[in-house]
Amino acid sequence: MTKDQKILYAMNACYFLYFLILLTERVLSLSLGIASNIPLFRSPFQGAVNVTIFLSVLSFLVYMVIRGRPFVHFLFCPKGYDASSLPLPRLVFAACLLLVSGMVHNECAIPGLQFASYGFFILGILLQMVRLHPKSQNKTLLWLSFAYLVAFSMAIPVAYPSALSYAAFFHVVEFVAVFLLVIAFLMLTLNLYEGREDLFSLPYIVIAVALDAALIALRFPEEINFFVLIFISLSLVLFLIGKFVSAFAKKGAKK
Repeated sequence: MTKDQKILYAMNACYFLYFLILLTERVLSLSLGIASNIPLFRSPFQGAVNVTIFLSVLSFLVYMVIRGRPFVHFLFCPKGYDASSLPLPRLVFAACLLLVSGMVHNECAIPGLQFASYGFFILGILLQMVRLHPKSQNKTLLWLSFAYLVAFSMAIPVAYPSALSYAAFFHVVEFVAVFLLVIAFLMLTLNLYEGREDLFSLPYIVIAVALDAALIALRFPEEINFFVLIFISLSLVLFLIGKFVSAFAKKGAKK
């Protein structure tokens, strides 16, 4: 295999490790809940969480059966396979289908396994960066985009149960935020896989800041989600830096 094919193989393997670990964690968490006699629909929130997990996992599995066979083939039979023909956006789409299941917190969730799976997902994206780096016209902007993408992914809130007096309304907003920000993350990642160096598009950061700010404000009487607060702030800072670098590069190109 060529160097690029080896990187592609490693990337593919990272995605499959992400799939395997997160799928295992999601199935284990549901099984532990059932074994502990925790009703799947003990509350409207837990019912919504479990339905979301089921639909997310099912959608991922169906998608991989229909559209993911080239990646399975490449994983187990890399020799002689034309890796350059791999439809990489499909891999990203499958990853984000499964990601939804991890963004809702059920009672027997195993955070350690979840974070390990996300680590392999980010590593897979990092390997795409390694592929893009030699061809990049603005390497600073490219790596700023990667840092921004990682921070953005961390700013996606996880839906947790709440005891607020307006918990039903809060959870509706929370679920909407999860779905919209996973879609935004998907679009940004697809842009990267299509070779775009500049991911600093205004609509995505505006949506992320607005939704995260709304959730933090709504949950403020109960607790402050410092994790989301830190990473949405970091995303905003990186966005502003990226915009400056992008504008400076365009100005230099005109000269």
